[in-house]
Amino acid sequence: FAPQLSFVDTHSHPDIRNCSKINSTVFNIKPDICVYPDGCAPSSRNCDVSTTEIIVEFKWSYSHDAFCNPSGVDSVVSKTNRGMDTLGQITSYAAAQLGTQFRTHAFSLLIVRDRARIIRWDREGAIVTSAIDYNNEPYLADFFHRY
Repeated sequence: FAPQLSFVDTHSHPDIRNCSKINSTVFNIKPDICVYPDGCAPSSRNCDVSTTEIIVEFKWSYSHDAFCNPSGVDSVVSKTNRGMDTLGQITSYAAAQLGTQFRTHAFSLLIVRDRARIIRWDREGAIVTSAIDYNNEPYLADFFHRY
C-alpha cells in the first residue's frame, strides 16, 4: 500500500547520530517506527531522525492517548498524566525531526490500540485528525498510499 516508503522498527534503536549533538540523555529519540523514502533507510537499525519522513508511535492503552475527541471542550489535548507524557514524547520527536531537516512541516502518526491519529507538525504547532478506526476506515491506508 506504500511501495515508495520503507518502515523500520526503531523502538529499541535510538538516534545516536543526531542526538549526540544534543548531548542529553533526557532527549533520546527512539520512536517505534521510522518511515523513510524507499532506498533511503539507514544501513543500521538505529533511527536517523534527519532522514525520516514520518515517525510512528504506538501506545497500547487508551489512557496514553495524547488527544481526546473535542466534545464541547476548548482543547483536543488530553489532560491525563499519561496523555501528557505521550504528548511530550511525540512533541520531542517532531522537534528533533524539524530541527535536523529543512522542512516547513512534518507528519507523524500516533496509534493507540485500534485508533490512529495523523499529526501535521510545523514550527507553530500541530494539526491533529480525529481518531481513525483503521480497521474499518480507509483513511490511514489512503494517507500512506498518497504520501
